[in-house]
Amino acid sequence: MKVKRTMSTKDMTKAMFAEALVELLHSVPFKKITVKMLADSCSVPRQTFYYHFHDKFELVNWIYSSDVEKVMSENSSEPWSTVTYLFFQKLNEKRAFYKKVLVESGQNSLLEHSHTYFVSLYLNSLSQFGTFPINKDLEFFMNYHAFACSNMTRQWLLNEPFDTPEEHNRKTLSAMPQMLYDELTRADISLAT
Repeated sequence: MKVKRTMSTKDMTKAMFAEALVELLHSVPFKKITVKMLADSCSVPRQTFYYHFHDKFELVNWIYSSDVEKVMSENSSEPWSTVTYLFFQKLNEKRAFYKKVLVESGQNSLLEHSHTYFVSLYLNSLSQFGTFPINKDLEFFMNYHAFACSNMTRQWLLNEPFDTPEEHNRKTLSAMPQMLYDELTRADISLAT
Protein backbone atom coordinates (compact mmCIF):
# COMPACT_ATOMS: atom_id res chain seq x y z
CA MET A 1 0.00 0.00 0.00
CA LYS A 2 1.33 3.41 -0.95
CA VAL A 3 1.07 5.98 1.83
CA LYS A 4 0.09 9.45 0.71
CA ARG A 5 2.48 12.01 2.15
CA THR A 6 0.74 15.07 3.52
CA MET A 7 2.18 18.47 2.82
CA SER A 8 3.42 20.58 5.72
CA THR A 9 1.95 24.05 6.26
CA LYS A 10 5.26 25.53 5.14
CA ASP A 11 5.17 23.51 1.89
CA MET A 12 1.50 24.41 1.36
CA THR A 13 2.39 28.10 1.60
CA LYS A 14 5.27 27.63 -0.84
CA ALA A 15 2.95 25.75 -3.21
CA MET A 16 0.43 28.62 -2.93
CA PHE A 17 3.10 31.08 -4.10
CA ALA A 18 4.12 28.67 -6.88
CA GLU A 19 0.53 28.52 -8.12
CA ALA A 20 0.28 32.30 -7.96
CA LEU A 21 3.45 32.64 -10.04
CA VAL A 22 2.18 30.20 -12.67
CA GLU A 23 -1.12 32.08 -12.84
CA LEU A 24 0.55 35.51 -13.10
CA LEU A 25 2.80 34.26 -15.90
CA HIS A 26 -0.29 33.86 -18.10
CA SER A 27 -0.57 37.63 -18.35
CA VAL A 28 2.65 39.19 -16.99
CA PRO A 29 6.25 38.58 -18.16
CA PHE A 30 8.45 37.06 -15.45
CA LYS A 31 10.70 40.12 -15.41
CA LYS A 32 7.74 42.32 -14.39
CA ILE A 33 6.35 40.08 -11.65
CA THR A 34 7.01 41.50 -8.20
CA VAL A 35 6.85 40.03 -4.71
CA LYS A 36 3.97 42.40 -4.01
CA MET A 37 2.04 40.96 -6.95
CA LEU A 38 2.65 37.42 -5.67
CA ALA A 39 1.60 38.34 -2.13
CA ASP A 40 -1.49 40.20 -3.34
CA SER A 41 -2.43 37.24 -5.51
CA CYS A 42 -2.27 35.00 -2.42
CA SER A 43 -4.01 37.58 -0.17
CA VAL A 44 -1.13 37.59 2.29
CA PRO A 45 1.34 40.25 3.45
CA ARG A 46 4.61 40.53 1.51
CA GLN A 47 6.46 39.44 4.65
CA THR A 48 4.86 36.00 4.32
CA PHE A 49 6.61 35.59 0.99
CA TYR A 50 9.94 36.70 2.49
CA TYR A 51 9.52 34.20 5.31
CA HIS A 52 9.74 31.42 2.70
CA PHE A 53 11.78 32.87 -0.16
CA HIS A 54 14.49 35.48 -0.63
CA ASP A 55 13.11 36.56 -4.01
CA LYS A 56 11.08 35.32 -6.98
CA PHE A 57 14.14 33.49 -8.33
CA GLU A 58 14.31 31.37 -5.20
CA LEU A 59 10.61 30.54 -5.70
CA VAL A 60 11.35 29.38 -9.27
CA ASN A 61 14.29 27.32 -8.00
CA TRP A 62 12.05 25.74 -5.36
CA ILE A 63 9.53 24.76 -8.07
CA TYR A 64 12.31 23.20 -10.13
CA SER A 65 13.81 21.33 -7.17
CA SER A 66 10.33 20.13 -6.18
CA ASP A 67 9.81 18.77 -9.70
CA VAL A 68 13.14 16.91 -9.54
CA GLU A 69 12.45 15.54 -6.06
CA LYS A 70 8.95 14.40 -7.01
CA VAL A 71 10.26 12.47 -10.01
CA MET A 72 13.05 10.96 -7.91
CA SER A 73 10.79 9.91 -5.03
CA GLU A 74 8.14 8.40 -7.32
CA ASN A 75 10.80 6.42 -9.22
CA SER A 76 13.34 5.61 -6.53
CA SER A 77 13.68 1.98 -7.63
CA GLU A 78 14.46 2.94 -11.24
CA PRO A 79 18.03 3.33 -12.61
CA TRP A 80 19.26 6.93 -12.66
CA SER A 81 19.18 6.98 -16.49
CA THR A 82 15.42 6.26 -16.40
CA VAL A 83 14.90 8.93 -13.73
CA THR A 84 16.68 11.52 -15.90
CA TYR A 85 14.37 10.65 -18.81
CA LEU A 86 11.32 10.99 -16.55
CA PHE A 87 12.62 14.34 -15.32
CA PHE A 88 13.01 15.62 -18.89
CA GLN A 89 9.48 14.41 -19.51
CA LYS A 90 8.28 16.46 -16.49
CA LEU A 91 10.12 19.55 -17.80
CA ASN A 92 8.52 19.02 -21.19
CA GLU A 93 5.04 18.81 -19.61
CA LYS A 94 5.71 22.15 -17.91
CA ARG A 95 7.54 23.63 -20.92
CA ALA A 96 5.32 26.75 -21.07
CA PHE A 97 6.23 27.64 -17.46
CA TYR A 98 9.95 26.91 -17.85
CA LYS A 99 10.19 28.86 -21.11
CA LYS A 100 8.91 31.94 -19.29
CA VAL A 101 11.28 31.71 -16.31
CA LEU A 102 14.40 30.58 -18.18
CA VAL A 103 14.68 33.85 -20.08
CA GLU A 104 16.49 35.26 -17.04
CA SER A 105 20.08 34.21 -16.40
CA GLY A 106 22.74 35.23 -13.93
CA GLN A 107 22.92 35.21 -10.15
CA ASN A 108 20.09 33.25 -8.46
CA SER A 109 18.63 32.30 -11.84
CA LEU A 110 17.23 28.87 -12.56
CA LEU A 111 20.16 28.23 -14.91
CA GLU A 112 22.66 28.79 -12.09
CA HIS A 113 20.54 26.81 -9.62
CA SER A 114 20.13 23.80 -11.94
CA HIS A 115 23.90 23.52 -12.31
CA THR A 116 24.65 23.53 -8.57
CA TYR A 117 21.60 21.39 -7.82
CA PHE A 118 22.71 18.63 -10.18
CA VAL A 119 26.24 18.64 -8.81
CA SER A 120 24.73 18.08 -5.35
CA LEU A 121 22.57 15.23 -6.72
CA TYR A 122 25.63 13.59 -8.27
CA LEU A 123 27.50 13.95 -4.97
CA ASN A 124 24.57 12.51 -3.04
CA SER A 125 24.31 9.49 -5.36
CA LEU A 126 28.01 8.82 -5.19
CA SER A 127 28.17 9.29 -1.41
CA GLN A 128 25.45 6.67 -0.93
CA PHE A 129 27.63 4.31 -2.93
CA GLY A 130 30.70 5.25 -0.94
CA THR A 131 32.67 7.04 -3.66
CA PHE A 132 34.46 9.41 -1.30
CA PRO A 133 36.56 11.35 -1.32
CA ILE A 134 35.77 12.49 -4.86
CA ASN A 135 38.98 12.76 -6.86
CA LYS A 136 39.73 15.95 -8.81
CA ASP A 137 38.96 14.40 -12.21
CA LEU A 138 35.55 13.14 -11.12
CA GLU A 139 34.79 16.51 -9.51
CA PHE A 140 35.69 18.26 -12.77
CA PHE A 141 33.48 15.88 -14.80
CA MET A 142 30.54 16.38 -12.42
CA ASN A 143 30.76 20.17 -12.72
CA TYR A 144 31.43 20.08 -16.44
CA HIS A 145 28.49 17.80 -17.20
CA ALA A 146 26.10 19.63 -14.84
CA PHE A 147 27.05 22.95 -16.46
CA ALA A 148 26.65 21.59 -19.98
CA CYS A 149 23.43 19.76 -19.10
CA SER A 150 21.90 22.88 -17.52
CA ASN A 151 22.72 25.05 -20.52
CA MET A 152 21.66 22.48 -23.12
CA THR A 153 18.42 21.76 -21.26
CA ARG A 154 17.70 25.50 -21.15
CA GLN A 155 18.31 25.67 -24.90
CA TRP A 156 16.11 22.59 -25.41
CA LEU A 157 13.24 24.16 -23.46
CA LEU A 158 13.49 27.57 -25.11
CA ASN A 159 13.80 26.49 -28.74
CA GLU A 160 11.33 25.11 -31.23
CA PRO A 161 11.33 22.58 -32.85
CA PHE A 162 12.67 20.52 -30.03
CA ASP A 163 13.79 16.98 -29.39
CA THR A 164 11.47 14.66 -27.52
CA PRO A 165 12.34 14.00 -23.86
CA GLU A 166 13.66 10.58 -24.96
CA GLU A 167 15.98 12.16 -27.54
CA HIS A 168 17.17 14.85 -25.15
CA ASN A 169 17.88 12.23 -22.47
CA ARG A 170 19.77 10.04 -24.94
CA LYS A 171 21.93 12.96 -26.06
CA THR A 172 22.54 14.11 -22.49
CA LEU A 173 23.62 10.63 -21.41
CA SER A 174 25.82 10.09 -24.45
CA ALA A 175 27.58 13.41 -23.75
CA MET A 176 28.28 12.46 -20.13
CA PRO A 177 31.97 11.89 -19.41
CA GLN A 178 32.62 8.14 -19.22
CA MET A 179 34.16 8.31 -15.75
CA LEU A 180 31.03 9.99 -14.31
CA TYR A 181 28.72 7.61 -16.20
CA ASP A 182 30.59 4.60 -14.86
CA GLU A 183 30.53 5.87 -11.26
CA LEU A 184 26.80 6.64 -11.37
CA THR A 185 26.08 3.26 -12.94
CA ARG A 186 28.14 1.50 -10.24
CA ALA A 187 26.22 3.47 -7.60
CA ASP A 188 22.92 2.34 -9.15
CA ILE A 189 23.98 -1.29 -9.10
CA SER A 190 25.22 -1.00 -5.53
CA LEU A 191 22.01 0.65 -4.29
CA ALA A 192 19.85 -1.98 -6.00
CA THR A 193 21.57 -4.88 -4.25
